[in-house]
Amino acid sequence: MKLGFICLELPGHLNPMSSLALQLQARDHEVVLLYSSGAAGLPSVRGPEKDHINEKLPEMSKKEGQDALQFSIRAVLTQTEAILKSLPAIVRANGIDALIIDTVQFYAELGAMQLGMPYVHVATAVHWDYSGYTPLCCYGWHMRQILQLWPETDKVSQSGLVC
Repeated sequence: MKLGFICLELPGHLNPMSSLALQLQARDHEVVLLYSSGAAGLPSVRGPEKDHINEKLPEMSKKEGQDALQFSIRAVLTQTEAILKSLPAIVRANGIDALIIDTVQFYAELGAMQLGMPYVHVATAVHWDYSGYTPLCCYGWHMRQILQLWPETDKVSQSGLVC
């Protein structure tokens, strides 16, 4: 089976994803990093479009707080839009059987769904809990603010376990 990996071309995403790809390659799967210039000596395929994330890093690094978060999310969504447009041709040209997608590459799974192919999500970053039980990691909230919003977290002991 030939597996195509889609993740942000940033060390914190590419390093764990390429480690997974190497493990699957050792188990006799063909692997290719899609929309990447490569890592760990793995085969890679660049997309026809520019890298919207790395192109905007200098501007992104000057922002902070909510502005940085919004700017980053917009850059990721612009990248995903470009991926969705080119994915069918890249999958066909490279004989990809299934996709392994970084959860931070928001909505890239729509490409796999459109193509009717199997895919899995891999979380290479801190988990985003949308259930409301834990605060999202991207907000610099202090414990006082968290306890006001989520009173049930007051039951958490210092070791992090629920009492």
